[in-house]
Amino acid sequence: MSREFLQTKICILGYGFTSLIAYKKLLEKYNHNDILMLKNASAKDILTLEIDSLIFSPLPIFPVLESDLYKSDMFNSEEYKESIKVSYTEVKNFNLTKGEIKNGSLASFMLSNNSINKWLCIGLKQWGENFLNKPFNQIQAKIKNHYLSKNGNTRIGYKNSLSPYYDTVKDLTPSIVKYKEISSIDYKNSLVTTDSKKIRYKKLISTIPVDKLLSFCKFNFVPNLEYYGSYFLYFQYSEGFSRNNLIYDCDFDSNILRIFSINDNFMMVQLKSYKSIKIDSSIIENQILKLVPSIKNLKLRGKLILPMSYPVENISDKKTLNAIKIITKQNIIPFGRFGEWKYVDLHELNWRKIQ
Repeated sequence: MSREFLQTKICILGYGFTSLIAYKKLLEKYNHNDILMLKNASAKDILTLEIDSLIFSPLPIFPVLESDLYKSDMFNSEEYKESIKVSYTEVKNFNLTKGEIKNGSLASFMLSNNSINKWLCIGLKQWGENFLNKPFNQIQAKIKNHYLSKNGNTRIGYKNSLSPYYDTVKDLTPSIVKYKEISSIDYKNSLVTTDSKKIRYKKLISTIPVDKLLSFCKFNFVPNLEYYGSYFLYFQYSEGFSRNNLIYDCDFDSNILRIFSINDNFMMVQLKSYKSIKIDSSIIENQILKLVPSIKNLKLRGKLILPMSYPVENISDKKTLNAIKIITKQNIIPFGRFGEWKYVDLHELNWRKIQ
């Protein structure tokens, strides 16, 4: 099969906030024509969703005001700095004894920091019983960085129903090459082969899950990677819950993990990670009204299922580590939450790696 041949200095494999911000960062050093972005033609674009005439950011990805990323020139024109207001309900229907918690687990880490009832309840709703016996080291690191350190952690809320990250990247116009499938990545010869193109690069930045990247590079093993998904419901209402409020539901019998108000009449509800998605929405509606009794005319408007949201353990097996070492020496850079398989936010990534 004849394929079109392209050549570029930088190839970005993946499409999302990490990829787009990487593209904007790279423009500080490279020209627009030096960069190609590869995007799966069948992948859903979840930077925004639309319900009726409302366009909104469907994921709770919030910049941190004190971070180097937010303080960079990327946000110089951003005047909107309304922070997220976080609250927790009273802990209910929760009874956990220390005897159920394994030493070294994420739960034992939380106990050592005197955050017993509230955080154990939320942790179990988020991670299930694995929370009691697995270390989840990356989540421990995140808690230390965000909540136990002296660093500021002011989360910036939605702007006109959109993430400030979206507001930052919406006008970017990268050169996008869509593909149906990737046949191979020849890392020794710096060549990506898709169903219709052959692309030679000097540097490849991959934000796709690292197991897929290694498969494209023809490593014949399957990395043992752990992750959790998330399930969101979207609700509209006429009044009673103002924008940029976040409530964690500490009733252990509730199917709700947390709710976010995207604007003054639209919210998303994140359910327990390990629960079945076949939950009667009327049960969720009743619980929302318990959390925010002032809400009026609540109505379900949609849902979003993300089977892969949270990588929860560091990559540790020798085969995967060796494969990453090999491709990194050949100018392939795994990058981002799933590229590096690290439970980190955008502002925590080492952006110098890509420049």
